[in-house]
Amino acid sequence: MYRRIFLDANVIADIYDHNRPLYAQSKKALLYLSDNDNIKLFTSCDIITTLYYIFSKNDKSKALEAIMQINTLCQVVKFGNDEVMQSCILMKNNSNYKDLEDTIQYVMAKKVECDLILSNDKGFVSEDIKLMSTVEFSKNIE
Repeated sequence: MYRRIFLDANVIADIYDHNRPLYAQSKKALLYLSDNDNIKLFTSCDIITTLYYIFSKNDKSKALEAIMQINTLCQVVKFGNDEVMQSCILMKNNSNYKDLEDTIQYVMAKKVECDLILSNDKGFVSEDIKLMSTVEFSKNIE
């Protein structure tokens, strides 16, 4: 069983928007994870600001509530110059890593020693940390 799980922005966004295609699977996965005391959840600081930007377009008050819930649910991982440079070097040296934002998330997951990344982004690359969609994860917990 996975103990340290990194949540990508799309997974978190799914549970706050009933109209997203993977709402049900993401909600099921996050309910399971949040009820399990042996699992620690992580996300990155830029995901928090991205989610606030998305959520606040509809309702700023609800957006703040969502961010407060996420902040309680997850440990927010900070990054700076070193992690940005690691991500850029990884992209230069490995053509599989094409998206800077995703590569930074991958570097953050490595930084905090995650053993699983949950992402519904089919283009997300993780060569040495298990990567799963919430659809796949939900099937594993049934």
